[in-house]
Amino acid sequence: MTSNTDWIVQTLIDDENMPADLASLYPAASRISDAAALFVDKADQAIENKGLFGRQAEVVAKCVDICQHVVKEGAAISRLLRNPLGSQSELDERRLREQERLRDEASDIVHAEVVQELESGDAARGASDE
Repeated sequence: MTSNTDWIVQTLIDDENMPADLASLYPAASRISDAAALFVDKADQAIENKGLFGRQAEVVAKCVDICQHVVKEGAAISRLLRNPLGSQSELDERRLREQERLRDEASDIVHAEVVQELESGDAARGASDE
C-alpha cells in the first residue's frame, strides 16, 4: 500500500530520469546559482557593513539585480538538465509570456507617446489661436 505522500511526490516531480550523459553537467549548473546567491549575500553585507551609498550603492544594487536573474537562470538550467522534456516546454511557455508582456509594454509606450504628441499639438494650436 502506498501512502498519500508518495502521490504528492509523484505529482510534484515529473517521472523523467536525468539522462546519464547530462549528469556530469548538473554540478556545474548548480554552481552557477550557488555563486550568484553567494554574491547577493556578500553584496548585501558590503552595503550594510561599509555603509555604501550614492553611486557605489547603485552599482552594487545593479549587480545584485543581475545576480537575481542569474539565480533564476541557473535554476532553469538545473531543471532542464534534470527533466529535459518537461522543462523545455515550461521554459518555452514562460518565454512566450515574457515576449507578450514586453510587446504589450512597448505598445503602451507607443500609445503614450502618441497621446503626448497629440496633447502637445493641441496645446500649441490653442496658444496660436489666442
